[in-house]
Amino acid sequence: MLQVSDSAVNVLQEARATQEVPDSFGVRVFAQADESGQAGLALAFAEEPAEGDQVTEQSGTEIYVAPELAEPLAESKLDVEDTPEGPQLALVPQDDEEQ
Repeated sequence: MLQVSDSAVNVLQEARATQEVPDSFGVRVFAQADESGQAGLALAFAEEPAEGDQVTEQSGTEIYVAPELAEPLAESKLDVEDTPEGPQLALVPQDDEEQ
């Protein structure tokens, strides 16, 4: 099952507060095509999981993973990486350790 680091949960909670999303909403992870038609990973706050979503709770936040992503993301962790544009959410292997 996709794991979510405490740092990523904090980023999601900040986004929740900024967007004034109720605490009862979870975070849905799903595939979405970008402008060029390439499939990418998308996150959005959702009132409830979609049919077939895998549901887990991590650090007080419900996470809904779309069924087509559940297996490919099973060994991944949503974490925060520092980039030139600032901290961004990123997928890393679950066994990656903080350095």
